[in-house]
Amino acid sequence: MKRLFIILSNILVSLFLVWVFTIWSDTFVSHYYPSVVVLDASPKASYNQVEAGLARLAKETDSLIAMQHQEPGPEGTPIVTYTLFGKGELPNGLAEKVIEEPSRLSVENNYFILKGGLTVERLRDTLAGLGMTKMTVLKPSFLGTVVLIFSSGSQALGLVIFCLTFGALTLIGHIRTLRTAGIRLISGERRWQIFLYPIRSDVCYCCLGLIFGFSLAAVMGQFMSFSPLVLYLIGIGLVCYNLLLVFIALFFAGLFAIGIKKVHLMQVIKGQIPVRGIISLILIGQLLAVLVVSFGASRTLLYVQAERQQERGQAAWRQEDRLVTLLIGRDGLDIGNTKEAIAKQKTWFHVMDQAVSEHGAILSRHYLVERDLQSGLSMLTASSSWNDYSPQGNVLLVTPQYVKHQKVEVAPDISEKINQLSLGEFVLLLPEHLKAQTAHYQSVFETAVTGLASGEGHQPMTATVSYTKTGQERFLYNTTPISYQQFLRDPIIVVLTPKSTGEQAYAFWEVALQNYFLFDQLADTQMLIKQNGIENWVGELKTGYHIYETLLNNLRREIWLMIAGAILGIATSVLMFNTMNLLYFEEFRRDIFIKRVSGLRFFELHRRYLLAQLLVFFVGLVISALLTQNPLMCLLVFSLFLGNAILLLYRQMRIENKMSLLILKGA
Repeated sequence: MKRLFIILSNILVSLFLVWVFTIWSDTFVSHYYPSVVVLDASPKASYNQVEAGLARLAKETDSLIAMQHQEPGPEGTPIVTYTLFGKGELPNGLAEKVIEEPSRLSVENNYFILKGGLTVERLRDTLAGLGMTKMTVLKPSFLGTVVLIFSSGSQALGLVIFCLTFGALTLIGHIRTLRTAGIRLISGERRWQIFLYPIRSDVCYCCLGLIFGFSLAAVMGQFMSFSPLVLYLIGIGLVCYNLLLVFIALFFAGLFAIGIKKVHLMQVIKGQIPVRGIISLILIGQLLAVLVVSFGASRTLLYVQAERQQERGQAAWRQEDRLVTLLIGRDGLDIGNTKEAIAKQKTWFHVMDQAVSEHGAILSRHYLVERDLQSGLSMLTASSSWNDYSPQGNVLLVTPQYVKHQKVEVAPDISEKINQLSLGEFVLLLPEHLKAQTAHYQSVFETAVTGLASGEGHQPMTATVSYTKTGQERFLYNTTPISYQQFLRDPIIVVLTPKSTGEQAYAFWEVALQNYFLFDQLADTQMLIKQNGIENWVGELKTGYHIYETLLNNLRREIWLMIAGAILGIATSVLMFNTMNLLYFEEFRRDIFIKRVSGLRFFELHRRYLLAQLLVFFVGLVISALLTQNPLMCLLVFSLFLGNAILLLYRQMRIENKMSLLILKGA
């Protein structure tokens, strides 16, 4: 059983690592090689200067340095390439950049040390001398990479469940070893020798599992063109996992070797074991199982609710599959209020103004992300209703093209107004049920939209108010990874354009660009970027539908992993329950039989035993409810475990009753 578990778990861990490095295929170097990340550079810094300086540094230190480039390809997806300085070649799987126009290349990139005696500190100092500023030094480690891979999400839960299951199997194995420990002690074996002997088998099983797991990764690596470096990192991950299993085995071996010292030798020789201590260990395992399953079930419920939200937008997204989102690259984004940062923000403002006026781009700015961050995901629900009508509540800030695409019904004069907004004007579309409060909302939103300005003088904004039918659900074009909701019922719609807000609102539009702004058609977007000469500012162009599909698939994968983890956790719990029941009846069989003959019923017979389990489950219920903030789901898991404990105990009781009858009959 243990051998099968170790081999299967190694195969699953190997598949997971292959999947991770498939995602990291272009950027895995950042998790292996030391590097310097350059976030900003002096306007005087040029590629030619950097090339000369790094080539000289590479020659002095006999090292190989690589500059990483990330640019959108013909399909908008990012293409990662590298420029080398020094003698050597790139690792397999990485592409070298063909330099055509050095003057147009950005120097705000990542710089890796691929080999040689160069230190990241000296590389940082050299880059600083070449005009680089705002730099970060990264020194990745194998252990840090493994921790990064397994430290969050379903993978962390899966690792805990694997460890819990292996611990349960190891505990059961040592309980069997205790049966013969007395005889082996008399024959001259030492306590440590008795309990460390099974670890030899565990190490052999781990080696076998490691071979199976790594062989699978190597075979898949041939089809996926993995570099030797990726396979090396996968091997490190598998070794770390198996070392963790060996550590768990050593922990239990030490625990039993120390514990048996406190048991009288005659009891050990008779085959008696410290049942109470072992049952206490199993109860601790049960507590962990309750926590793991409660956490997994709560997360599964959240993901299911998020998936339901995402799925509602599937048909709407299919009709809008040509809309494109833009991810700003490092060159196109400056942090702070410097002249350079403001200049870039204003450039983006003018690009967005042109996209709205000439190419029908869509703004769909909602405030669901802010709501969900404040509520800690407790607001995840399939409902599209939201009763907060403050400026950052159930509100959509949109451009005129949104009204056209979503066929929002408005009066002809309002439709004409929407398409001809001038400086200082916007249209406020209130749901009809808010009509009685028109004056209040007009005042509130005129102040709020005027406040979109960035501090260079406020452009007073005047609203033209109209109304929409109540009971309408509005599509949000939501591509954010925090909020999954795709529709809002009866939002207040604010229609504006870059031209109507004026250049003073450049910061608002630049912030909205990456998450709430969609360009119309990839080819037109690429042409617009080229016209403005900002190719280096763009990191990635993706269709909104592609982002939506990716988020939906990620949610579905998380749901299945969480369900699988919960099932394995429950199976481990059942295994521990059976072991504990067998020990309980074996130790107290005589007392139970006498009490049963005297007329005591099931719950009277096992009251103390059940109370001990009930206490453990209750502690698990309280802790899991505090951790997950989902008391109903935790109560359901508590009921499941308690019912499972009673049923298994009742089943074992019936088996014992049959054996007792046979004994009474003289069988």
